[in-house]
Amino acid sequence: MSPLTGGSKPKHGADAGKALARQMAHFSPKVIQTKRRMAHPVRKGVLASVRNGFTGLLPIDNASAPTRGYIDSSGQYSTTRRRRREFAVVLALLVVAAVVSASLPGGWATPESTSSSGPLGAGQASQDPTDVASLISEDPSPTDSPSDSPSASASPTAKPTPTPKKTPTPPKVYTFVALGDSLTAWPATDPWPTRLDAEDTRLHLAHNAGVPGDRVVDMLARMDKDVFAYNPDVLLILGGTNDIGKGFSQATAIANMKTIIIAAKARKIRVYLITIPPDSYSRMAGPIDAYNAALTNLGNAYRLVVINIHDVLSTTSGVYQKKYTVDGVHFTSLGTQVVANTIYARLHHLGY
Repeated sequence: MSPLTGGSKPKHGADAGKALARQMAHFSPKVIQTKRRMAHPVRKGVLASVRNGFTGLLPIDNASAPTRGYIDSSGQYSTTRRRRREFAVVLALLVVAAVVSASLPGGWATPESTSSSGPLGAGQASQDPTDVASLISEDPSPTDSPSDSPSASASPTAKPTPTPKKTPTPPKVYTFVALGDSLTAWPATDPWPTRLDAEDTRLHLAHNAGVPGDRVVDMLARMDKDVFAYNPDVLLILGGTNDIGKGFSQATAIANMKTIIIAAKARKIRVYLITIPPDSYSRMAGPIDAYNAALTNLGNAYRLVVINIHDVLSTTSGVYQKKYTVDGVHFTSLGTQVVANTIYARLHHLGY
């Protein structure tokens, strides 16, 4: 006899649903008076819900349903129980999916070490430099160079390969021709072009084209034989003393000098003009100064460098200093050296 049904026998089917409707888990007078039915009088935890969900997957027959409370008063499955069972099934599937996903590569679980055979992921950095070496070379062979391994490069006995020193480029040597008259040719044993050659190894005298008694027109006539035949880098011209001293036209001398300049520049020869020196006679100071001024203007017109040797050899009155001339026109040995030094200082300043 059932204590809740007053001694009647257990019922099945629809009668069992009605009998369960009258059974109360909590005998509260208030509940009895209001006749409210409690489908779920006790709250259960999540684990119990999951357990009931799995239990609900099993087949249920009407004979055993009243003992588990799966049938309501109308004899049908309770909607709330069915929803709970569906929820438990979905939750169980999510748990299973989470476990499977975590166990797969690239899932939630982070491996403690990265396999050397797999590539590094984006943004993944190696914590140990030796790990990078193992990623680059999966299977180092015995023939690998010892310098490729970290242990070999870190060996204190390894000697660095000396860097070969570059052979310095030898400085360029500039060949030059000195074109002029006796002031360029004398003294015969040691004229200023020879001394200029001795001043610097970068300057090499290719030919001394000084001929005593020549005017500028004569120098022009010798250009092919005495200048172009030597193919010099530089042409130094000291001419015009015989033109002015013998009373020839200054304009003619400057015109011939202009022709020499044009011919030399056409062959890519650098031309440098040299002013004529002073004279011992004061009456020659004016004409010499006028010629040197015209020569300077000619050089400026063709953007040439004009080297002034006149001022270092003359006094304030414009005549020769006696220590620099032997006869009032030609140089002494000291005068020759002063001329060579003055020309060299200007050329050296220009990079020679």
